[in-house]
Amino acid sequence: MDIVFSTFNARYSHTALALRCLRANLGDLHDESIIVEFDNSLSPQTAAEKLLAHDPKIILFSVYIWNRVVIYETALILKQLRPELKIVIGGPEVSYEYEDSLCIQLADHLICGEGECVIEEVCRNLLAGKDLPQVIEAPPADLKTVVLPYDEYTDEDLAHRRLYVESSRGCPFTCEYCLSSLENGVRFVPAERIFPVFEKLIERGGRIFKFIDRSFNINTAHAAAVLNFFLTHRCEGMMLHLEWEPEYLSPTLEKLLAEAPPGFFQLEVGVQTFNPDVAARIKRRLDAKKVEQNIRTLSAMPSIHLHADLIAGLPGETIASIAQGFDRLHACDPDEIQLGILKKLRGAPIVKHDKEWEMVYSAAPPYDVLQTSALSFPELQTLRRFARFWDIIVNNGRFPDTAPLLWKNQPSVFAAFMEWSDWLYEQTHATAGFTPGRLARFLEEFLTSHRDIDSPTVQRATEADLSNRSAATKGLERQTRVPTLGKTG
Repeated sequence: MDIVFSTFNARYSHTALALRCLRANLGDLHDESIIVEFDNSLSPQTAAEKLLAHDPKIILFSVYIWNRVVIYETALILKQLRPELKIVIGGPEVSYEYEDSLCIQLADHLICGEGECVIEEVCRNLLAGKDLPQVIEAPPADLKTVVLPYDEYTDEDLAHRRLYVESSRGCPFTCEYCLSSLENGVRFVPAERIFPVFEKLIERGGRIFKFIDRSFNINTAHAAAVLNFFLTHRCEGMMLHLEWEPEYLSPTLEKLLAEAPPGFFQLEVGVQTFNPDVAARIKRRLDAKKVEQNIRTLSAMPSIHLHADLIAGLPGETIASIAQGFDRLHACDPDEIQLGILKKLRGAPIVKHDKEWEMVYSAAPPYDVLQTSALSFPELQTLRRFARFWDIIVNNGRFPDTAPLLWKNQPSVFAAFMEWSDWLYEQTHATAGFTPGRLARFLEEFLTSHRDIDSPTVQRATEADLSNRSAATKGLERQTRVPTLGKTG
């Protein structure tokens, strides 16, 4: 194959929609190309071997915060072995502030923007030996005419992997931590274009659809049409994952969500902060009462598994206000709460607060904030551990009976769980490698010694959780099929 599209996904179950969008728009060069995906567990040497086995003339990499390092190492090997090989890169990690990127130092060309409109011409010129600028600016794709990528999904993809789809691009909001704030408005794929291809995917066996629309519900008419389509075509095992703006819940959409069968939807709502000053500072819309009301409504629907996001480390946010926001969100009863750490995405306007709020970020991907004037490094470390332990104790559903005992009769869920988190870390100095049985033993010790709960009560709870294999399996499925690819990065 002359042309190879490649990337490293976070795990095997993920698929790279960007590569499929590019390949679908290669025109007559389509049959001279192939998609070769890896996951991050593969070594750069093995990846280079597999790529070179296709004897390509051009390799195009899609670069993100989670794969920048491994792509750089792979590209370095490729250039050492085949200096004449043309390497083209693109993606959010290299489309902004790319001058100091290691990848740009190795790449022959960088495509900035949505590459569908330029990919055929770029590849045709490279194969013909023509000179091109190193940085190629690509305009936004016309979603009314661009070739849609869904025929690029293989039978193996449909059988074993998550299908990423989109019905819109862009975001109407200007949240400064997010690259979507740099885009101008929202563009929608016409219904008459996407519904036939979605129907074909369903006929081929597609069941789990993850929409990457940044704010799926922002246009009620469009969102309702999409939901109506899938509800009309629903079948056993079908599930839709949607990024949902929590301030917006029209009666039309509420009715459609309520009519769906149990577990049909997984909604990811980006609350991010309940602190009005912080929200205003980063240009994040916040009607806190409406957010709370809508999350309570969504949480009560059997058709919805609700995943809610908060961000720690925003400029001016203190550990006290994070605690208040966490307690406020927990009271709304979402199925999962992800406390993410702020990331300084390349090009994101959040940079303008660096000086005033003394923002210090890691120089290596994923560029997590290390400290601010309002949050010390040790405080952020405790928040990282809190988030990790909340994931493995609460979010994954392994301890539905035991976990609530940690905050039972406590004035603050956040403070109660933080006490447990600090204690567990003191005992183990680890945040990974815990089996359910080991966690149960630590929970029993903590609850009896620090919560004064009698041992028989605690043991009944842990034994019920450990024996309830269905609950554990459900939790593992959630962790597998709901990626954390929200606006925190």
